[in-house]
Amino acid sequence: MKKQLLIVGIALMLLVVGLSGCVGPQTTDYFNGEYEANENTVLKATTLNGQIEIYAWDGDNVSFNAVKKSSFGQEELDKVEINVIESENQIEIEAKYIGQRTTTPSVDMNIKVPRNVTVDSATTSNGAVQISGTKGNTSAHSSNGAIIIEDVDGYVKASTSNGNIDIQGTTGVDDLETSNGRIYAEIFDFKDDIDIRSSNGRITVYIKPSLNADIEMTTSNGQISISGLSLNITISEEKHKVGKLGDGGNKLDIHTSNGDINLYKLEV
Repeated sequence: MKKQLLIVGIALMLLVVGLSGCVGPQTTDYFNGEYEANENTVLKATTLNGQIEIYAWDGDNVSFNAVKKSSFGQEELDKVEINVIESENQIEIEAKYIGQRTTTPSVDMNIKVPRNVTVDSATTSNGAVQISGTKGNTSAHSSNGAIIIEDVDGYVKASTSNGNIDIQGTTGVDDLETSNGRIYAEIFDFKDDIDIRSSNGRITVYIKPSLNADIEMTTSNGQISISGLSLNITISEEKHKVGKLGDGGNKLDIHTSNGDINLYKLEV
């Protein structure tokens, strides 16, 4: 028995040493480019295991900078491709891993766009998404990271599996959903029925008081508060409230499984 344990122990030590030898200092590569754009240009950006930042600027072109990082050497970085596909009215930026993935390199993207360029979508498999000062109806998605969108001339939609969502100063909102995190949203307008949901986190919503909406709020474990708004309440329970804002209209469904819901008047 002692001999067997000794053999197992040596095997485990060799495995740990072998694995630790695979991981070294971080290797970094950079990608930079500028691309012509006009008022008809639509931008889409997708990365893997990294953050995306998109900001408006006063330049005439789309400026794109990316940082590729890996702790498994240059060979792994060479397996990450960054493609910029330009068509007549679209710029699509995509980072992807070629071959069978055995490690998790990352690609962080920083994109500056002219103010007349439409930002259509930003998607990452693992990282934060930040969008500011742009135009267009925009979707932001992350598998694991925060989403922050502010001062966007358009309706925005956001989803993340694990992270906070923060929406401020946009024309309007669409669905907002996180599996684990808080949600803060300012609602100046919404065009259809929308859901604002968190599996585990507080939800705070500021809504324009002149909107017409049917509002339903539910929490499995928390409290619901309403401040500064004249709602015609039809159901008023500790964890479930239903009411009409104005004449009623499209439905705003706010739900969290574990957290408070706070609904406030949006000062405009």
